[in-house]
Amino acid sequence: MRVVWKGTISFGLVSIPVRLYVATESKNVPSHQIHLSDGGRVQYRRVCSIDGAEVPYDEIGRGYETSTGETVVLDEDDLAMLPQTGSRSIDVVSFVPGNVVDPIYLDRSYYVEPEPQAAKPYRLLRDALERSRRVAVAKVTLREREIVGVLRVHADVLLLSTMLWPDEVREPRFPFLADDDEWSAPSQELAMAQALIDSLSDDALDLEKYRDVHREALTALIDAKATGRTPTQDSQAGARSLDLLTALRASLDAAKQRKSTPAPAPRRRTAAASTTGGKKPKKAPARTGSGPPPKKP
Repeated sequence: MRVVWKGTISFGLVSIPVRLYVATESKNVPSHQIHLSDGGRVQYRRVCSIDGAEVPYDEIGRGYETSTGETVVLDEDDLAMLPQTGSRSIDVVSFVPGNVVDPIYLDRSYYVEPEPQAAKPYRLLRDALERSRRVAVAKVTLREREIVGVLRVHADVLLLSTMLWPDEVREPRFPFLADDDEWSAPSQELAMAQALIDSLSDDALDLEKYRDVHREALTALIDAKATGRTPTQDSQAGARSLDLLTALRASLDAAKQRKSTPAPAPRRRTAAASTTGGKKPKKAPARTGSGPPPKKP
């Protein structure tokens, strides 16, 4: 992983030098637009919409659109008038229960690694957060913009999750919501829906049980085409149209059948897995619930 930011975590009079690494990556199969007749890559050029001429980088400025649709150009002197955002500190401003952070506000996640000399205070903050079941709400400047984020524990390391501002989350406005005041859930269907939820409930989220079927199928299709083999398509029976109550009954029966089926025997540990020795197992990441983030200062 590549270091994307260096700075400190500051809370109270404690300062912990740290580095940030992007915690996630896309696993999409890469594709490109090509010219079908000869396979050449399609290129994009920067062209002026007025005279149609290609524009070199040194002639490109930054224009900002106003609420009335006008474009205003800001140069470096104009941008220098903005509040300075050169801070290299993750400033903790409060600690809140982990379950009050609504996941809809979480944006991007970064692993936080301590500098070698700061391992002890880093571990103290990590363990204190885990014991208190709280997350640290902090202000941080990334890409020249001050944002709010939360520090939480994931897989025994601190994770900084940046957050959206409240006005960046769209309000759901759908016609069916207007009739919610008159909605009364039918008791039999509701009881069966609750029973179905109970039968499909697990104590923890295990993402290893799931597969990216689309990516696997796309990769197999690409390999088949590249080697001259004929691609095959899995046949799937169409879903039957069932009324709600019948569908709930069938789903509940299927869930009970799944629960009663013995789980497959655990796989043998590989040589790589056995090298962990007697280390303690990784702790599960803190769970998040719902609730608004702190308001923009």
